[in-house]
Amino acid sequence: MASIGKWTNGAYASGSALAVHGASLNSLANDTASAASSAIANQTNLDLYGVFSLHLASLSPAAGGYVTLYILPAVDNSAYPSATGAVLRNQPDKILVTFPLDTTAATAQDLVSSPILLPPCGFKVVVDNQSGVAFNASGNTLSLITANFNLNG
Repeated sequence: MASIGKWTNGAYASGSALAVHGASLNSLANDTASAASSAIANQTNLDLYGVFSLHLASLSPAAGGYVTLYILPAVDNSAYPSATGAVLRNQPDKILVTFPLDTTAATAQDLVSSPILLPPCGFKVVVDNQSGVAFNASGNTLSLITANFNLNG
């Protein structure tokens, strides 16, 4: 009988997500990138997939507004690429996900990525606000859950 592959929890499972960004997103101006997050030690965890959850407190984004997440991998687990928005916007290979925003109401928004393949090294995440407005002064978060693939069924 063939084995059936199933998802298995990674280091940061649903219900115990890793807080990647919190207060660092509060009042983040439009057309501005956040500082890089703390390092996520995937050279130790070796998780295969990540799902990012971005919560934005109440805001009224402009038409066409979006938020982009960028990844800064460090193959040697210490030398991370430049984290400035101006540099990252010219490096499409660093894009993790782009979240289009609902521009029809002034409300909080909860955005969740599809599963993303993670690098087998340490990495950091940068949030780029292209919403057309500054983020709310409080209540904004970016979280990560991780998963692997179990072939033992």
